Amino acid sequence: ALQSGQVDAIVQFSVTGGEGLLNNANLNVLALQASTHREVWMRCDKGLFKDPQVREALAWTLDREAMVQTLFKGKAEVGADTVIAPLYPYADSSLPARKKDIAKAKSLLQAAGVNGLTATLHAVKLQEVPDLAVLIKAGAAEAGITLNVSVEDTGSFYGKSWCPETPADPPCSGAAEIGIVDYGHRGTPDVFLNAALSTGGVWNSSQYASKEFDAAFKAFQASIGVDAQKKSARAISDILQRDTPLIVPYFYQYLAAHSKKFAGMATTALGQVDVTKAGLVA
Repeated sequence: ALQSGQVDAIVQFSVTGGEGLLNNANLNVLALQASTHREVWMRCDKGLFKDPQVREALAWTLDREAMVQTLFKGKAEVGADTVIAPLYPYADSSLPARKKDIAKAKSLLQAAGVNGLTATLHAVKLQEVPDLAVLIKAGAAEAGITLNVSVEDTGSFYGKSWCPETPADPPCSGAAEIGIVDYGHRGTPDVFLNAALSTGGVWNSSQYASKEFDAAFKAFQASIGVDAQKKSARAISDILQRDTPLIVPYFYQYLAAHSKKFAGMATTALGQVDVTKAGLVA
């Protein structure tokens, strides 16, 4: 385990288990806004979450503000169930994020004809993801949704729950009905939109297939200028909120630290370190 007093060069760390680094007076902490997030996928083609009202119901059971504070000590931003992260210049800040509303969740379940639902929520053993799963389970229970959490090592999770071992079309067709998968920072949301959400996308674990979404994504890619991109991005976000193929509870900051003995240290949210202007403090 890395001790906070041992940090010289830049190291990445997470808030989970990294409180000592955050509060160490001998360290400079670099906190960068990022598009890094978790996606709660739900199979849209079959099973318990096929009805979009059921998927939306689960989305209303999350206390996102509490998750940001509990899991990240405030070093994250609430997600609005879209992969258009707040840091992107074309993100629409007026897009409302769902706030916990158990009455609304129960109403949606009733409209879907669902009286009690039990499923296994698959989660990878990675950073805060197991804790996120527990928080999702607790909120869901208030609406009558029983989620049994299965925390799995990376081999089991990525090889079975997220991407089945046997060939599938698309390759990552989401063997499990519901799970939490991690996505790292990207400078643009195109990978998230294409691989995880487009019809036939290679990481489309929700098996989400929407001609309307596919057309909106193409329009976004063809948009020129921030204003046009913002309009297209908002159209995408509105579709995702309506259909709820996945839940995005938050986007968290990229955290890195280095000794105050050095100045000019820099990093990106992708983990690239720039020491070209670095040097010892006189």
